[in-house]
Amino acid sequence: MAQVAKNERFTATVEDYTHEGMGVVKIEGYPIFIPDVLKGEEIDFKVVKANRKFGFGKTLEVKEASNNRINPPCPYYFQCGGCQIQTLDYLEQQHFKTTTVDKAINRMGKLDLKIESIIGAEPPFNYRNKSQIPVQFNDGKVEMGFYRPRSHDIIDIDDCLIQKDIHNELMVFIRDEFNKARISVYDEALHQGLVRHVIIRSNHDDSEVQVAFVTNGKKNLFGPVIEAITKQFPMVTSIVQNINDKKTNVIFGDETITLYGNAYITDTLLGKQFRIKAKSFYQVNHTQTVKLYQKAIELADLKGDETIIDTYCGIGTIGLCATDSAKKIIGIESVESAVLDARENAVLNGVDNAEYHLGKSEDVMKRLVSQGVEPDVVFVDPPRKGCHPEFLEALAEVAPEKIVYVSCNPSTLQRDLNYLTEHGYKAGPVTPVDMFPQTNHVEAVVRLELK
Repeated sequence: MAQVAKNERFTATVEDYTHEGMGVVKIEGYPIFIPDVLKGEEIDFKVVKANRKFGFGKTLEVKEASNNRINPPCPYYFQCGGCQIQTLDYLEQQHFKTTTVDKAINRMGKLDLKIESIIGAEPPFNYRNKSQIPVQFNDGKVEMGFYRPRSHDIIDIDDCLIQKDIHNELMVFIRDEFNKARISVYDEALHQGLVRHVIIRSNHDDSEVQVAFVTNGKKNLFGPVIEAITKQFPMVTSIVQNINDKKTNVIFGDETITLYGNAYITDTLLGKQFRIKAKSFYQVNHTQTVKLYQKAIELADLKGDETIIDTYCGIGTIGLCATDSAKKIIGIESVESAVLDARENAVLNGVDNAEYHLGKSEDVMKRLVSQGVEPDVVFVDPPRKGCHPEFLEALAEVAPEKIVYVSCNPSTLQRDLNYLTEHGYKAGPVTPVDMFPQTNHVEAVVRLELK
């Protein structure tokens, strides 16, 4: 392998993508990762960092551009860290994400599974129904936007292309009102000041919108701002204040106070209604969530007499969407507020064949089985870190006929699939789903059946 040094310059052809969407070039076998280049392009580049096994580079010139290269439509793209692959047209974005899933499952995991065509998004912009916007005071004025990559330096933004339009309008309006009212803004270094973040959430048709002010302490200075918001934006039906007075990067604190309207907004998903509060987990792309959940329920192949255990169930979304096709849904969740929300959502929808349990999925599932519950299908929808080893052990021990696994991280998906295939299961084809266009994230769904 070549010895490559910082500041050296090379010409090479981009051979592949990393899972983060960077291009990969190789100098005598030594891999160098370069942002914003496309597979097949010939580029001049400079090495900016050289480790023992790999390096990072910066493009000096694209000598031969790919047909799939576009100018990023967002003017903030090269400053903001929110999107990573806007130089790829949408066809190439889908190819990259499908390849990412394939590499994780079949190259790394050696599982030899079919990768289906990705379920793409239309349109691939203005989809986010939740915006978490940091606030800072800079050069005499309030700024709101998103962080530069690997920093807490905020880019002041007027229009984010992946947020819904109503979020952009509210973001700019609230920033102006904060400046008019001279609202106190949190200083991270000093741990002083009031407003840390503004969170905006909306339902699928923007008929209900929530604004949450995350504050360092309970002081409420928002009277004039709330009056202005509700006058200008009648679809804002919920304004809340979340208290986070800790020195932390975690956005939300424990306490939330309703300042205007309801503590929640209501959305409709696959014919079911869900009340979404400031801290609720709810998928951020409504159109793609419908496709993802339809695919998961299709893979479950329900006949109407099944008992389903819905693990990592959150506020009950995927399980409640399946209640019409199953005999019973049993949801398990480790966050108490989410369990209460799931029970509330079951009542809201007149669902009487769903129940929800608080605790770790591995503990509750084994307890239920010891009490005589025999699950036919288990839905698994874990966070990015994948399933806890104890949960996988419990799942193999309980041995449901079918497992439907929804993943937001291909590398932890392949790890968990390897465990389950070694413990009595056969995995079917994997379907990638593009929930987050313009970013390097990809979801996937797969069914496993007991051999």
